[in-house]
Amino acid sequence: MAAKPHITVASTAGFCPGVKNAIDKVLELAKSTKKPIYTLGPLIHNRQVIETLKEKNIHAVEDVSEITDKDAILVIRAHGIPPQLEAAIRGKTLEVVDATCPLVKHVHHTIAGYAEKGYETIIVGDKDHAEVAGLMGYTRGRGHVISGPEEAAALPRMEKANIVAQTTQEEDVFLAAVEAARKRTGELAVSNTICKPTKDRQKETVELSKTSDLVIVVGGKNSANTARLFQICKKLAPAAVHIEKEDELNAAILRDKNFIFITAGASTPSWMIEKALAHVRELTGAAKSSFEESLSFLWKLVITSGAYTALAAAALAYVCMKLEGSPISRKLLIISGLFVLSLHMANRAEEKGAAAPDKAKRLLFIRFRSSTKFAAFLSGALAVLLAATLGWKVFLPAAFFWGAGMLYPYKLPLGFEKFANFPASKDIVTALGWAFVCAYAPGLWHGSILYKSTHLAVTFAVLLVFIRSVMFGISHAHSDMIVGKENFYKAAGPRFTYLSLFAMFIFLETILVILINMGWKPDLASALLAGLFYYLILMLVFYFSKIPERITSETLIDSQFILLALFAWRAGK
Repeated sequence: MAAKPHITVASTAGFCPGVKNAIDKVLELAKSTKKPIYTLGPLIHNRQVIETLKEKNIHAVEDVSEITDKDAILVIRAHGIPPQLEAAIRGKTLEVVDATCPLVKHVHHTIAGYAEKGYETIIVGDKDHAEVAGLMGYTRGRGHVISGPEEAAALPRMEKANIVAQTTQEEDVFLAAVEAARKRTGELAVSNTICKPTKDRQKETVELSKTSDLVIVVGGKNSANTARLFQICKKLAPAAVHIEKEDELNAAILRDKNFIFITAGASTPSWMIEKALAHVRELTGAAKSSFEESLSFLWKLVITSGAYTALAAAALAYVCMKLEGSPISRKLLIISGLFVLSLHMANRAEEKGAAAPDKAKRLLFIRFRSSTKFAAFLSGALAVLLAATLGWKVFLPAAFFWGAGMLYPYKLPLGFEKFANFPASKDIVTALGWAFVCAYAPGLWHGSILYKSTHLAVTFAVLLVFIRSVMFGISHAHSDMIVGKENFYKAAGPRFTYLSLFAMFIFLETILVILINMGWKPDLASALLAGLFYYLILMLVFYFSKIPERITSETLIDSQFILLALFAWRAGK
């Protein structure tokens, strides 16, 4: 039996910061306005991502004349455009939003600064690429585009010139072109404008291609940086292939390959890379057995459907009832699980553009979409009906919170749309919804709503669920799923997000330490104090290591609630 190959995925693969910036900008526009949105040319060079943006009514046009809507918004894509064209479109009635990569903007300023001093500009890049066309616009008509040292040697004689690189250029080619250009100029100012993400990606690609039998480069066939990566790999590895989608691979390509390296261009989302990895494992026998695959798919369905999340919600309700001193109501545990399951399924069924769906999502939200939405409605309706059996004080707010949660994804003129555009709105809504059903509803039922213990339980639930929701957002963002600033991580940025998570963790732990010192339910407080260190460890793993893929991340995040319930149960024995 042949040995299974060793498969390595590039740590630098996935969206670059410039691509993420452009996507974030158009998503925020789509959330905040009903105006039609257009991009001047494809926002990025990846067909799959462009298709997901179309689902959000964000369309690409090649010329402004194609836009007939007078109140439309035109987005300048990540590659940038010439200043003359930008001035022309800003002179029209269109609202213009600039999503040019900040690193490309830096090159614009560099060229413009030298051009103002009378320097000619030499650009090392692809003559027909959109970014290079934009760069040429800043040269004041004194620009030359070369592909490498051979063309540099053929340049006309120049007294003084500035040489720059297309931001995704191969560094060895740029440096060789610089040496050739020195012989054609009296004075040469060198501006190495290759962006750091490109340098890091190319460095890793060079190192790992040399030790691989096969390199698989994932990305758009119209992506210059992906094509350049492929050319690097072809020179260094015995075999290399450039694919857009995983189904372009077959067993023949992978036969007798012991070391396989998978990398990708700057406009390739991580979920496309994960699909390629899964397909390689399947074709090479590195995948799990059929039994393991069945179990794995079953678990994906459990996580994707929200069944495990529902169990997590019931577990949190158990913990909150313990904190409140309320009797453990099985009915309230069921209500919590059904309530959260309903909103989780309903919201995921309405998600668009998050990513190309995997097998579990296709099954639940495409093939059986109507059945899934019905199941979501039925779960919520059962939760509200069960709440009615506990009295109108529980029933009325339960019906309100469930209705608000079901309407949240829709752009309805009921105030929800304005709140949905608020930064971190999704995380806030999730935390409040869970806190109501897991902590506030038990207090209403038990009649302890004015007690300090219930206030404590509600605070505990809000903070803990907010941490959970933010960590979900981090996982989704790192998988390059297309999400906007209703996600706290997207709105606040990595540094502030992790500082906030740590601050909330410290706050929760401090409360529990105070309770222990006060002698108030010391066994329970001690158990929860210990259990919460699970989230601290998970935060550190997320911050310092590569974040696991979506199913693993969601399992790990929701497991905190199960763990706390077990600790609380053990403390009560």
